[in-house]
Amino acid sequence: MQQKEWEALSQSERERRRAEAIAVHEKRRGAEVRLQQLCQEHLADAKLPVLVFDLSFAWCMNASDCRSTVSQVKLSYSALRRHAFPLRPVITSIGGSADGEMACAHSDVLQSLCTFNGFSRYPLPVHENHWSSLYDLQRVVFLTADAEVVLERIEQGTVYIVGAFVDHNARKFLTRDAAIRYGVRMARLPIDESIKVGNICKVLTVNHVVDVLCRYTECGDWSTAFDVLPTRRAVSRRERRTNAHISMSSNTVFGECDSVDTDETGGTTRVASGQAD
Repeated sequence: MQQKEWEALSQSERERRRAEAIAVHEKRRGAEVRLQQLCQEHLADAKLPVLVFDLSFAWCMNASDCRSTVSQVKLSYSALRRHAFPLRPVITSIGGSADGEMACAHSDVLQSLCTFNGFSRYPLPVHENHWSSLYDLQRVVFLTADAEVVLERIEQGTVYIVGAFVDHNARKFLTRDAAIRYGVRMARLPIDESIKVGNICKVLTVNHVVDVLCRYTECGDWSTAFDVLPTRRAVSRRERRTNAHISMSSNTVFGECDSVDTDETGGTTRVASGQAD
């Protein structure tokens, strides 16, 4: 509010607005304190599922793709923090290889995650070792778009692996092959089963996978969870415009709209539940 507008208010109105501002601030502060408490409680809760960002695929990336991967991991962490860590994040193979003794050519880019200030309030475990040496493989589920099995729910005590890398979809089945190599279960997000896919790319970026998982932990419904995807929101807006046009058209009879374009395009990113672009 401009100074002149404020001065034009009566004393009682000024006091009312001050009181409202204080109430809003206190409410926001209370929410922040509660979020901090939940973050600490959830990160310390061994029963909650673990979400592993597997950096062992760095060998297939150039420096630019490694930087993109680092950015996606940071965005993923931010999403988890906003939701009070419904899954506990862990980074493995920080050297960029499944073999901890053999770092990839761009491991220095990945190593920047070790000193990222954004992790300081709620530090997450960062390991040189591959996840296969850290967890009971019976508890592991590798999230990959190449899996036949659909992820029906997020289960307590389960370790979910996301292949954190960018390859522009150039190498097929890397995450599926990794799951087979280590003898762990694999699953894909239920995109086909939950939303009208159309031409939307079913391979999602790492951070979009995490966005969907976080939303699902809140609502328990995959169809609603996929609404967080940018392409999904764009499609919803386009469908609303289309439906509005149909309802206003005097020449259109509901049920005779086969020519209406509901093609869901616009998906250009590619990391599938485990493969980033």
